[in-house]
Amino acid sequence: MMHAVRVGLLLLSSIFCGVHSWTQENAYRQKTVAATNNPIQLDSLSIAPNSIIVRCGERIILPYEYVIDYSKGTFQLYNPCSEELKISYRVLPFLFSRNYQLRDTSIIYNENKGDREKYLITPTLEPIDLMGVNGLRKSGSISRGITFGNRQDLSVNSSLNLELSGYIAPNLQVLASVTDDNLPIQAEGNTNKLQEFDQVFIQLFNDQFKLTAGDFWISKPDGYFLTYKKRGQGLTGEYYWKKDKTGSIKTQVSGALSKGKFNRQIIQGVEGNQGPYRLRGNENEPYIIILSGTERVFIDGRLMSRGQEFDYVIDYNTSELTFTAKNLITKDIRIVVEFQYSDQNYARSLFQFSTTAQSKNLDWWINAYSEQDAKNQPLQQNLTNDQKFLLSKIGDSLQLARYSVIDSVGYSENLVMYQMVDTLGYDSVLVASVNQSFAYYKAQFSYVGPGKGDYVFEKFNAIGRVYKWVAPVGGISVGDYAPVSLLITPKRQQLFTAGATYRLNDRLKLTSELGMSGYDLNTFSTVDRFDDRGFSMRTKIEHSNPFGRKDSIQAWSWKKQAEIEMLDPYFKPIEQYRAVEFDRDWNTRNQNYTGNQVLSTLGTSIENKNYGRIGINAQQYKIGSSFSGLRTQFLTNWKQRGFNVNIDASYLSAKNDNTNQFLRHRADISKQIKKVRIGYKDDQEWNRFIQGDSLLSLQSYSFFDYQGYLAFGDTTSGELLVSYRERIDGRSDSTRLRNAAKARTLRAEWTKNNWKNQRLYIVANYRELKILDTTLIMQAPENTTNGRIDHDIKFWKGAVNLTTFYEVGAGLEQKKEFIYIKVNDGQGVYTWNDYNGDGIKDLNEFEIAAYADQASYIRVFTPSNDYIKTYSNEYNQSLTLRPERVWGSKTGVRKVVSRFSTQTRFRLQRKTNIFDGARAYNPFVGSIDDQSLISTANIIKNTVYFNRTNNIGGGDYSYESSKTKTLLATGFDGKTKESHEFNARLTLLKKFSIQSQFETGLKTSSVDYTSGRNYRLHYWQLKPSLIYQPNTSLRFSLDGRVIKKRNDENLGGEQADIYDIGFTGKFNQTEKGSLQGQFNLIRIAFRGDSNTPLGFELLEALKPGVNYVWSLGYQRSISKSLQISIQYNGRKSEGNKVIHAGGMEVKAFF
Repeated sequence: MMHAVRVGLLLLSSIFCGVHSWTQENAYRQKTVAATNNPIQLDSLSIAPNSIIVRCGERIILPYEYVIDYSKGTFQLYNPCSEELKISYRVLPFLFSRNYQLRDTSIIYNENKGDREKYLITPTLEPIDLMGVNGLRKSGSISRGITFGNRQDLSVNSSLNLELSGYIAPNLQVLASVTDDNLPIQAEGNTNKLQEFDQVFIQLFNDQFKLTAGDFWISKPDGYFLTYKKRGQGLTGEYYWKKDKTGSIKTQVSGALSKGKFNRQIIQGVEGNQGPYRLRGNENEPYIIILSGTERVFIDGRLMSRGQEFDYVIDYNTSELTFTAKNLITKDIRIVVEFQYSDQNYARSLFQFSTTAQSKNLDWWINAYSEQDAKNQPLQQNLTNDQKFLLSKIGDSLQLARYSVIDSVGYSENLVMYQMVDTLGYDSVLVASVNQSFAYYKAQFSYVGPGKGDYVFEKFNAIGRVYKWVAPVGGISVGDYAPVSLLITPKRQQLFTAGATYRLNDRLKLTSELGMSGYDLNTFSTVDRFDDRGFSMRTKIEHSNPFGRKDSIQAWSWKKQAEIEMLDPYFKPIEQYRAVEFDRDWNTRNQNYTGNQVLSTLGTSIENKNYGRIGINAQQYKIGSSFSGLRTQFLTNWKQRGFNVNIDASYLSAKNDNTNQFLRHRADISKQIKKVRIGYKDDQEWNRFIQGDSLLSLQSYSFFDYQGYLAFGDTTSGELLVSYRERIDGRSDSTRLRNAAKARTLRAEWTKNNWKNQRLYIVANYRELKILDTTLIMQAPENTTNGRIDHDIKFWKGAVNLTTFYEVGAGLEQKKEFIYIKVNDGQGVYTWNDYNGDGIKDLNEFEIAAYADQASYIRVFTPSNDYIKTYSNEYNQSLTLRPERVWGSKTGVRKVVSRFSTQTRFRLQRKTNIFDGARAYNPFVGSIDDQSLISTANIIKNTVYFNRTNNIGGGDYSYESSKTKTLLATGFDGKTKESHEFNARLTLLKKFSIQSQFETGLKTSSVDYTSGRNYRLHYWQLKPSLIYQPNTSLRFSLDGRVIKKRNDENLGGEQADIYDIGFTGKFNQTEKGSLQGQFNLIRIAFRGDSNTPLGFELLEALKPGVNYVWSLGYQRSISKSLQISIQYNGRKSEGNKVIHAGGMEVKAFF
């Protein structure tokens, strides 16, 4: 027996050693595959999760651009790239999607089943609880609660959060995320991967189908003309059928409410401005919300990556785009942003259908997409019958859809209200008022342009913008706002495509596709229907001819292609399907050419799988009779013997109203010499528009942008890149192109990845712009600097952790506007104190609520179009020192030192409007009173601990300094705080413990838009506590607090002395519940005016004299999955009635 055991152990060890050896030596894979939208079987084994890296040329494909099934080893790209895919990954030693069995399970059943059934004991079956299904993983809760009090209205709150995954049948899985939270924000766009807060869905799936109800994404199907990436809320289903190896069919059908509307915005970079750049809607809406993860950002035709460590960050809620120091933004940068944004004018539905079939020689597809506004379900605009009649008559002339938006709604203290008066011989003039007897008009003002309105923006108060009427001068309007609104028309957009690819043989392939679009700008109207329908066609023939020796490793091929694409004048794609700079390549951007479009292409290339390709294309592009162009393009992507050559050169000759000649040349040529790469790069354009015989149009321009660079190392372990760059811009003086500006740029970039426990990234740019001829270019000379240092390091066995981030640059700072919105009592953050008793909600009358019953308002920032040029720097650093990791087991001095640990954190952000070395680069310099300081957010905190993890006793000392300054539309708001805090704790006789806290510091507030908020407050406080805890169920504490607060005499000299004594008791039973009560007696000696913002701060929302504050909370676990909570709070001040507030909540856990 023992011998058998030894043999078994030896065999088991051999297996595990073999697997380990196989994993180390043979798990790594690297493949090159053609770029396609079709699923690719990468391997016959399962892929190790998160091990895959995909490259399209030199660009890394990000995870959201493809889908991978790790267990099956399959990969599918959403959008094809222009080059072959290079995929590296690691595999596991098994294919986990395959069923493994030793014997056939059917043989375990006895054929004589009838004789055995009468002896079989069958347990009583009980109804299956959904939450108890075997194989389901679940988490979350559902709760319902109410809050009430004698100073607040009754309010009800509820929440549902459920996450579910697992098998509900042998061949059926479920994945669900359900919540009823209506979050007003989205994930922050400062990371590469987003946390989707608002995805609510239930999904059923197996190997052949997937059905999703709720929130989902749909993206580009097979084909050419139909391109989209949409978020919907509804139902989508996919079915995949495969017949052996001969063919397959994949079908997807979706019906949903569309969560977004597509827009494509072209932005010209501003010299030295990294952002933010404001994105607008398709109807030029200035304030929109971008749907998270839907954006694609291009710089000069190159796709950028989102994230603070990559190319850009985006604020989805304010639709602002900011670029990092990796890309220096200048006047020469071309930015294109494609995105989806929330459109709440109408309920918007979408329908999508796609079917793709693949066989040995033939692939075909049929796609349909329809998206339309429900004209009878407006959301943000309530259309009257008169307004609908107006929209029905204007057809596609949307500029005529202006309508007065003055509405008599009755007085409301939470809205800006107007009364109608007659003045200076003019009637029906709106005047802002709080007179409840007359101010019952609500108006919506729109910017109509200088001299086109009779109102101007007057001020900004706590509930919104206020506008003022200005009298016309000589009968001519002098305002720029009017109480009108541009009515948004309901729209419908559709596209149907059908196409096929037929492989005549291994070398010859024919692809053709037809498309039909529908685009109705105004579904209320039957006018202008002639341009709603459009058609398209594309046919492409490709031929590949391999040549060379069959046994040669240099697999050469000669490829030829011919292509024709035809669009009628009214064809409208869902999203841009052509290359991002197609219209710029042909000089058709913003030209509004109309007519049938015909694009013909002939191309040929020589390709080698080891070296690359060399090709040439000849193209002709016609748009009706208004444009005709011929373009020749030469493309090279070649690597051989250390040389890497990339060239994209083209020449365009076009005729429209003018004659156009456009020469473009982009090249990147480098040579690798061991670990050094020497390179040259250029970007050149020569674009001439000739009017008549010889007159040069002012549209004509030229530039020559060239650079040389040196790179040391490689991109895997680390690389140092140094470059020098020059650019010369030419402009037309109507006779010739003359040099107008010259720029020089120095750049250094260092990435280090192969250091142990350390990561480093440094980039620095310096650009000098000179204007050579001020008559040709409207641009001031400017010097620009930006850069970044990003460093993480761990050493001394992890006892020391240091992270550093430092960035400098230039950009814009928005003047922030905010309003306060009334919500249910107890569910807000702010409280309103009518300090001056005029009944008007002023900005300086809102404070952060100290008690729940006061919290009746929330503050919402509203974007503005007012920006200031700033120079910014940001410095973040954290240092953690924990000697106990190394010396915890030592003796003597090292043991004593190991009892100490420290944590230091710096987070400093500054923006100033003056450029000089100290202000622009030094994050520590200056005070908030500096007039050149536009905004700052600084926090410095250091804590030193002693015996941090010791249960007997310990202590700590903390120093904290914070400074904030915010630029508002009404002025500046600045606050500072500096404090020293000491904490000590000591356990006595196991049941008693003493805790003590002492803090001293200074708080200041400085604002220039209102009075009563400027102070300089010195304070100190002592908080001793005696705690008695006889066991784990009971805990009692006697707490004291003494606070002294003094304002500077020259700012008012207010002061408050607070004496607080309290008792807290808590009873807890494990898995049953807890009961907690607290009572505090607070006596306040106060000097000053209590009905001011400073008085509210000094009194901590209480009243001078004796105050009583108490609370009682009870929580009971009725079962393992059901919990009830009851909370009661009360307080009493001298001369005031008792305030009661409470609430109850029931929560069930899944």
